Amino acid sequence: MHRIIGIWIVFLICFTQNSFGQVKDSNYFLEKDNTKVPPQANILPLQNFNFHVKPYQALGTKVVVDSLSVGADNYIIYTFSITKSPHDKEYYSFCNIVVKLTSQESMMTLAQTNKIYAGNVSRNHPDYFGQGTLIRDDYRIDFIAFTQENHDISVINTKIYNLSKGRTILLEQDTFHQFMLNDYQFSDIGLQSTDGLKEHIAALINKR
Repeated sequence: MHRIIGIWIVFLICFTQNSFGQVKDSNYFLEKDNTKVPPQANILPLQNFNFHVKPYQALGTKVVVDSLSVGADNYIIYTFSITKSPHDKEYYSFCNIVVKLTSQESMMTLAQTNKIYAGNVSRNHPDYFGQGTLIRDDYRIDFIAFTQENHDISVINTKIYNLSKGRTILLEQDTFHQFMLNDYQFSDIGLQSTDGLKEHIAALINKR
């Protein structure tokens, strides 16, 4: 299932979109996929293209874009999650992208100006795929994340991360170099329940 989040509502500080596990057959795909991709999807790193897919029993999927404050610092969190079985209602994050905002940025302003997007898709079942972007004045942070049988992967602006070494990746603007990012991959290798995820990430940042 294609899931795309565009954040533009003034009062919005968190956006969640989820899909419960369900059987997806050929009729479902033809009805949903034989359509023109909406214009807002063009902002994502990869275009969602409508391939023919065999029927499958999908897991539940969730993508969340949220804000986080730790001390005097503010962050945006992008979280991509799945359930452990089609009938579960609890979601577990397989990738968290955490971006520290600069002193000139706020999540509210970025949301108002359509600079924050995220989406996920289950079409690769049993593998699952998520992607998102943060558009800054001088450059973009584009990223994808996907599950695999042996190890999960994230790619951020062409840099590859093996998520079996850690599910949470922190990105910060380099203080001395305008177009450079500092990155830090935490060692939280287990899938984390989305309940209490912000507290989990705050604890990682505080221990850094």
